[in-house]
Amino acid sequence: MLEMNWTDKWRLGLHLMPPTGWLNDPNGLCQFKGVYHVFFQYSPDNPEGGKKCWGHYTSPDLLNWQYAGIALSPEEAFECHGVYSGSALIADGKMNLFYTGNVKLEGDYNYITDGRQGNTVLVSSEDGSAFEGKKCLMTNEDYPDNLTCHVRDPKVVTGKSIGIEDDNYYMFLGTRTKDDRGEVLVYKSSDLETWEQQNILKQENKFGYMWECPDAFILGEKKILSVSPQGVEASGIDYQNIYQSGYFELEGDFDGEYRLKNFREWDRGFDFYAPQTFLDEQGRRILIGWIGMPDDPGQSNPTVKDGWQNALTVPREVFLKDEKVMQYPVEELSGLRKEEQTLEPGGTTGTMQYYDVEATFQEDSDMTLVISEGIKLYYSRSNRMFTLSFLEKPDLGYGRKSRAVHLDECRTVRILADTTCLEIYLNGGEEVFTTRFYTEDGMSSLRAEEGEMEIKYWEMEAMRIEV
Repeated sequence: MLEMNWTDKWRLGLHLMPPTGWLNDPNGLCQFKGVYHVFFQYSPDNPEGGKKCWGHYTSPDLLNWQYAGIALSPEEAFECHGVYSGSALIADGKMNLFYTGNVKLEGDYNYITDGRQGNTVLVSSEDGSAFEGKKCLMTNEDYPDNLTCHVRDPKVVTGKSIGIEDDNYYMFLGTRTKDDRGEVLVYKSSDLETWEQQNILKQENKFGYMWECPDAFILGEKKILSVSPQGVEASGIDYQNIYQSGYFELEGDFDGEYRLKNFREWDRGFDFYAPQTFLDEQGRRILIGWIGMPDDPGQSNPTVKDGWQNALTVPREVFLKDEKVMQYPVEELSGLRKEEQTLEPGGTTGTMQYYDVEATFQEDSDMTLVISEGIKLYYSRSNRMFTLSFLEKPDLGYGRKSRAVHLDECRTVRILADTTCLEIYLNGGEEVFTTRFYTEDGMSSLRAEEGEMEIKYWEMEAMRIEV
């Protein structure tokens, strides 16, 4: 059994991370009876992954957290090789968790078209802490015949939350077809247990071979289908990660005629995948993603040798502004700020573990910010492009090099800096970059190198996490 090292210089203060071992997808995000719940894919004994269970954090306010232990582990035959990703639905006074029970048969299988079971499972709780009575709702035999064994990640919502005026519930499942196309199945139920297929959501032209972690919701008048497609080829500065995460606007109906348009990446950084959203009791649409990237041989995380790997993004509010989908740290995080300070052009801050930066720029100037002399944030007005790049010396990126996005103007930049993570928000959340980085001591600094700018920054308190 791995043991937590509280003195680890790279442990995070502003982001949820595994107590030990491996973390990946956020799961079961919800607010239940006033308490926020964040579940996550978890392999506590292996920092490079293994058989998955669900770890569990709770919070009254998104600042003070308690690690509530392992909520779900593979105990039944229909989930014997892992409790895979899923979602939460609050209904009838209960927290209902839906997830994929993973089974890998022994034998000479390719585990794509044979040898694997992706079972859709339901378990409920009266109090958000004790989960009993697992029910296997669907198996691969219940899914369409043209699919591979890869059917997973159920997201369950009410019809009214996606613009369907009935009292039914709707489930979205990510799939891979036998001709290697990513799609999303849509099911309907009146009782959360018996499900009938309603629709298949897909692009007219192939867009990746697998769509993971589907999500569906409405912002204003926009219907959003969020997916994490695998197998999308890079196109210029777009789709640069090995796997992508983004969303389509859906014209039409989730349960009827539709058209998917305008796929946009949620995050342009190196380390972002499998986001999920939920609606909290204030009516905010909140997104949390996985700060990680599976199966990428080109980049690494040195925390593996310390017995842990990966983290979750800060909670981000998703909203519309001028018909653009925006995302920005929830306002509660400002409660961790210490005294406000200013940074003059050409100046450099002292080194800090955790800090928050708000920079405002003149619209007619280029901009350059440098973090710990190894990371460059640059906006070129002539090219209308913002770039995050790791410099060769010092090598803080562990294989990460450069990511960029076209931006008509760069008015503001907000940086949330943790010991080994940066979240960078441009123009109030119009574009976002998330990346890991590793200084020798887990401390970093910021230098204002180029541009007419006003910069405010705050050293931050760490979140309070009880384990």
